[in-house]
Amino acid sequence: MTSTDNVRTARIRRAARMARIIDRLERLDDGTLEELDRLTRQAVSGSATVPQRTTRRGFLRAAVAGGAIVAATGGLAVWQMGYGRLMRETSQLQEIVSLYETMEESGLDERLEQVMERLDELIGGLQEEAEALRSGLESGRTTLREFESRFPSLRSAFQWLRQTLATLSQRMLALENSVNDLLELTGPLTETMGGFLRWILDHLPGRAADQVQDGLERLGEVVAMLPDLVEGLHQRILEPMDGWFSSSASNGLEATLVQPLLSHVFDPAESSLDRVVELAAAWNEARSALQQALERRKEIRGQIQSVQG
Repeated sequence: MTSTDNVRTARIRRAARMARIIDRLERLDDGTLEELDRLTRQAVSGSATVPQRTTRRGFLRAAVAGGAIVAATGGLAVWQMGYGRLMRETSQLQEIVSLYETMEESGLDERLEQVMERLDELIGGLQEEAEALRSGLESGRTTLREFESRFPSLRSAFQWLRQTLATLSQRMLALENSVNDLLELTGPLTETMGGFLRWILDHLPGRAADQVQDGLERLGEVVAMLPDLVEGLHQRILEPMDGWFSSSASNGLEATLVQPLLSHVFDPAESSLDRVVELAAAWNEARSALQQALERRKEIRGQIQSVQG
């Protein structure tokens, strides 16, 4: 205990003793008051001292003398105070003690300890979840970056597909024109292909025609599918995904997906997780200070109970 604490405790004890003595004065008879007057007058003048071992009645007799109180046994001294002032101060002390007791009845310490335990649970759980979420964010960021790293190869693949479909369309058109010229017809390849194959079969010897007929029919089916295949690849893949993997287009995935996710989801989430870590550290520090304050209050409460004793 520090010297300041010792002084504070001494003052509390002194005030409590003074309050008890003042409270008893009203109940003393005239003879006792006269005896107290004589003893304390002698004590003040130095002509008499109060013995170290004294009874409760003897201590009270030695406690009051006009405006001064000196008790050699307890070290209690009040100088130049009128009786009315002592009573007022005693009343104030009693009121303060009553208010203190009322304040203690509110159970502040117990409630604060409950709140601290609840915060320990909440912040501890939040910290565990934050660690798990941070691991998930790191994994997600890595996956997103890996996906972004494939954009150049995907961009190259789409360019190849576009060029290949363009070449295939040109060759199909050339085939269509050749068939129409041969058959002297005008129509799409899917309609004229059957006539072209029949023309081939008609110009083959009977035995040879029989041998290649099935193959020519399968070839006709494949050729008939090509226009739909080319159109489907354009409409279902190239057009919907046009510019997705372009690094310069404003509608590319890098600009519309990757960067927004990194800027508006991953970065803020990681910043929030950093704040959770800061919160946990601040709470640990605050909790330690609060715990010390509660322990100190318990010590002071014990001292007060000892004084009231």
